[in-house]
Amino acid sequence: MSIRRCLFALLLPFFASAHAWADPLYTFDFLPAGFAPSALNNAGQIVGTYGGAAAILSGGTITSLGSVLPDSYGLAINNHGDIAGSRNSPYNGSAFAYVGGSVVPVAASLPDIYAYSNARGINDAGMVAGNAQPDIGEAQRGFLYDSGGIHLIGTFGGDWSYAAAINASGTVAGTATLPSSTFDPDRHAYLYQGGTMLDLGTLGGLRSEAYDVNDAGLAVGWSETDVVLDNGALTRPFAYRDGHMVDLGSLGGNWGYARALNNAGLIVGASDLITDVGWGYHAFIYLDGHMVDLNTLVTGANGWEIIDATDINDAGRILGRACRLGTCADVRLDLVSAVPEPATWVMLAAGLALLAWRARRRRVKPALMLGVSLAVAAPAVLADPLYTATFLPENFTAYGIGNDGSVVGSGINPDNQQRAFVWLDGTTTFLPTLGGPSAWATATNGGAVVGASLSGDFTRGFIYRNGDIRSTGTLYGGESIAYGINAAGQVVGDSTDASGNSRAFLYSGGTLTDIGTLGGTDARARGINGAGMIVGGSQPGPGFPDDGAHAFLYHDGTMQDLGTLGGGFSWAEAVNDAGQVAGYSLIGAAAVWHPFLYSGGVMHDLGSFGGDFGEAHAINAAGMVVGYSSFVGDGFSHAFVYADGSLVDLNNVTDGLGFQVLMDAVGINDAGQIVANSCSDFGYCAPVLLTPVPEPAAAFLLLAGIPVLLWRRKN
Repeated sequence: MSIRRCLFALLLPFFASAHAWADPLYTFDFLPAGFAPSALNNAGQIVGTYGGAAAILSGGTITSLGSVLPDSYGLAINNHGDIAGSRNSPYNGSAFAYVGGSVVPVAASLPDIYAYSNARGINDAGMVAGNAQPDIGEAQRGFLYDSGGIHLIGTFGGDWSYAAAINASGTVAGTATLPSSTFDPDRHAYLYQGGTMLDLGTLGGLRSEAYDVNDAGLAVGWSETDVVLDNGALTRPFAYRDGHMVDLGSLGGNWGYARALNNAGLIVGASDLITDVGWGYHAFIYLDGHMVDLNTLVTGANGWEIIDATDINDAGRILGRACRLGTCADVRLDLVSAVPEPATWVMLAAGLALLAWRARRRRVKPALMLGVSLAVAAPAVLADPLYTATFLPENFTAYGIGNDGSVVGSGINPDNQQRAFVWLDGTTTFLPTLGGPSAWATATNGGAVVGASLSGDFTRGFIYRNGDIRSTGTLYGGESIAYGINAAGQVVGDSTDASGNSRAFLYSGGTLTDIGTLGGTDARARGINGAGMIVGGSQPGPGFPDDGAHAFLYHDGTMQDLGTLGGGFSWAEAVNDAGQVAGYSLIGAAAVWHPFLYSGGVMHDLGSFGGDFGEAHAINAAGMVVGYSSFVGDGFSHAFVYADGSLVDLNNVTDGLGFQVLMDAVGINDAGQIVANSCSDFGYCAPVLLTPVPEPAAAFLLLAGIPVLLWRRKN
């Protein structure tokens, strides 16, 4: 029997049983009585309203913010536990954010005509998406709040716009009206990024609305189709990706909507059913190209029907609404990943081992037979990198990697608190905080770690070295976050001023210095190299009135505008000792951005995997760049490495991933080790350390080939 047929025989039981365990299984839990949930973050914290005030449910404990935010509604939460919402009313109230233990009066930054507002989304950078409404009329406008500045979101020629959600890059998803005189105006879903609105269109009808957007730029919501029924147009939940809107189908009925999605591309919402028994609609999860009734995946429901799913995090947890016999309650669904039988795993591993052995044999055998000519052929054989995967703990998020292979980021400690961590050779160390309950680490160099921690009522940047944690302080009394550190211990980041604007800082020798801007009021630093060159993004000033931030390079007291790839926005994330800069930029008027490498005075577009969204996050001494890019027709991003002019999907060159998908590569060291964050279709998410597998050197193989040539000559 051939190896191919043998492998097929080994895998047959695995594939035959795949359907039995391919779909996830959820447990069913009620939320505490009186707690009205709104959203959840990746740590499982749920924001909502309890006892007349915004509150956070975490680990079974409700923490009310009534003492600092009486008569408030918690509507959004980020992964640091910061929240956003509205005072007095969830709709016509006063928008606020609660960041690092301090109340941020977002409404106070709105123009005076907007008497009412609410906040609907907050990302990890503290950017807030919300809505503002004047005393009279219906000229509601969505807005983006960023470090004290307000950007009002326009319309498509109609009266109003609405902001529903914001992702890590500051992209806002929502709805804007078209010219219309009807009570129910024509409107389209949009994505807003860097001052540019992208009309997502419809599925053929007159109206669509977007409710959520993930970090890869995938948006979801509902849209009318061109099918007209007796009671109106047929509507469907949609996913917008790579320039087109995809109909997600239904559970058998005529309408549905997608409410939320996570970074793995799992989508949840509700769809109606054709039934005369029970409730007329059920919650769904959309995965693997099909819609699944969540009620078929839940154990322990005891007759309760899950009628709506309102949010999902990267760990696969879902917020929902369930009803039974006329009574309804809020619930949380927790993922329980089923596994195949042990014997199946053994056979699968054996088959994959055979396949890997055969593939490697194919690669080495021609090299041996080529003998002396191998020295010429070797570069082609070694063109693509090959990595092995080492998984870090679940519920961790990686942000950086040091040259010693240590990984830093944010994780949940045994006390269910969010803490900065250092992971090295399988050992995890949680760092202390500056006195507050949470912290996260962003970068490491030479054993020193930087990041941010709650300190009393404020967030402060920190530097951790040899068991000691110290605050970087703040420029003007506001918040601060440290993002980068070089071998000399110089730290960069940003700090808010008295007006709420962010200013880039350099922390060196115990002194904090404002390095200025490109002409605007805002600048933020993200990386620094050994020569003290600093990169980040800054408002470019009055010469670019319609632009967002521009990437900058700061050196010897001068801040240089690196320009863009043709659009109105760019951002620099990292710089190596050669002065090469990695980041991302809009490439034109549309909301499409690509990773870039700035080298030799030129910003080079690194391209994409075919999708509209991509970012570069790190660069090493050899000029290798890592980040993420989206695909055409794919619901989430893939991590990439860029080297020698090629953008390579890390999922295609890494062994040992199993069912995990590398979604974003966030760091690379000078040894070529890469740290990425991954998720699976089952909702399991964890960081992954990718270590290069060295190929045999050409000279070694040449020596191995010479005896073969001598043997051939002798015979």
